Amino acid sequence: MMDPKLATLYTKYLKGELTPQENTIFLDLLTSCDKDDLPDLETVIALEEGTFDLDQSTADHIYYTITGTELSPEVRPIWKRWHVIVLAAAALLLVGFAFLFLYKTQPLQGDSGYKVVKYSNPTKFVKQLTLSDGTRVSLRQGACIEILSDFNVDSLRRVKLSGEAFFEVAKNPDQAFVVVNSGDFDVRVLGTAFNLLCSPQRSRLVLNHGKVKVSHGHQFSIVHPGQQVAYDRDQGQFDVSPADTVVSSNGKGDLLSFKNVPLSRIVADLNNLYPDQNLRLIDSFQTASFTGYLPANDLDKSLTILNTAFNQIIIHKK
Repeated sequence: MMDPKLATLYTKYLKGELTPQENTIFLDLLTSCDKDDLPDLETVIALEEGTFDLDQSTADHIYYTITGTELSPEVRPIWKRWHVIVLAAAALLLVGFAFLFLYKTQPLQGDSGYKVVKYSNPTKFVKQLTLSDGTRVSLRQGACIEILSDFNVDSLRRVKLSGEAFFEVAKNPDQAFVVVNSGDFDVRVLGTAFNLLCSPQRSRLVLNHGKVKVSHGHQFSIVHPGQQVAYDRDQGQFDVSPADTVVSSNGKGDLLSFKNVPLSRIVADLNNLYPDQNLRLIDSFQTASFTGYLPANDLDKSLTILNTAFNQIIIHKK
């Protein structure tokens, strides 16, 4: 049965008497009511409580429609017939409201409102990320990762990688972690650790622990710990071979080589990776350069090495 409040507002809507506030309430009621609560055609017509006086020509036409006999020679065009207009308007309104109801209550396909999140590492160091599901990612220099899905809603945790990164994927048997459209093959895991390189020239995955499935079109291969896999474009098949997992780890022990690199650039890179540290290079060393080695992603060791190299504290934390 139609809600009395909805019926009242609907009547005012047909008469064009709704205020802006009432119009808002009216639309809210329409989009929140059940489908069975929408008015049928008879109800729409019955909402008009006024009475109408028929003039002679209208009465003559009704008589002719029923009996087939003319009382007067005039037959009015259909677009001038009041009852036809009311019925047509009511039918169109019902169709419109039904469409509005379905539009508001059914989710749109392919548009969840999620916006792709992108992380990049323009520095020479390794950038550490922790995704919303707990997955840890170590981005190498020049690498970029895009989070393609909402981990809290979607059935798959989908990401895209350009460059090299080490993944420590948080286990979730009900929601696979998938690296898609990245180089020569896609990677599907549930919980594991692996190093992945994706570039236009080559793609390579080294598995530390767990198990992954890589696929290229209809082809696929299962990779086990201690193995590396690449896709041989010439042969059109996967090439699986033993690998040194220590070398392909997340780079915590790696040393980066610097040759006459401005200290200002090194500090800028470190601030990019650790923005909460607010590192500041003292003014007298703004034009100085550094030659040597620094750990890939250990801030404290990097600062110790730099300060020791110049025999004084040249970088301060604000």
